[in-house]
Amino acid sequence: MLTVTESALAELRRVGDARALEPGRLLRLAVPPVWTGQGDWGIVIDQRGAADVAYAHDGATVLVVEQIVADGLANAVLDYKTSGVPSPRFTLDIY
Repeated sequence: MLTVTESALAELRRVGDARALEPGRLLRLAVPPVWTGQGDWGIVIDQRGAADVAYAHDGATVLVVEQIVADGLANAVLDYKTSGVPSPRFTLDIY
């Protein structure tokens, strides 16, 4: 299953809090067709689905990922990097 680092969880919590998400709305790691932006994946605001895996930080769910996507990313790590990159960003490293 997908691994999400502590730094990514903390940043997802910060982003969710800053966006003041409506009740029932969460951040989702999405791939096409849900993700329609540039690249192969992105983070969108969505509702939790029955087949989602939830990732929590400090007792609050900060990210959901569809089970089939999480399983497909079994050897991947979602991270939030602040050093070694031109600007702070989420990265998805697949091993």
